[in-house]
Amino acid sequence: MKYNIVARNIELTDALKEYISKRLDGLDKYSKHIIDGELIIDELRGRYTTEMVLKLKGHTIAVKTEQKDPYMAVDELKDVLKKQLTRYEDKLRERK
Repeated sequence: MKYNIVARNIELTDALKEYISKRLDGLDKYSKHIIDGELIIDELRGRYTTEMVLKLKGHTIAVKTEQKDPYMAVDELKDVLKKQLTRYEDKLRERK
């Protein structure tokens, strides 16, 4: 899966980039229909908002989370994406 990372009001360090890539590379095992994605990290008044838009085959998933720590926000984002992708795959199986 390929994805773009956009940082707003925050400096995107190498450690944060590595952490994001490590956490999001595992999403391929939940769905094989992922085309690409875009991750937006925003910092405002000490709160970190992460937003991910995944383009799937015939569908789009958008998830937004907010935490005090950017690493916790990425973790929560991955958990919500995992849940959404399993729902998407279950619906595909039900149709067949």
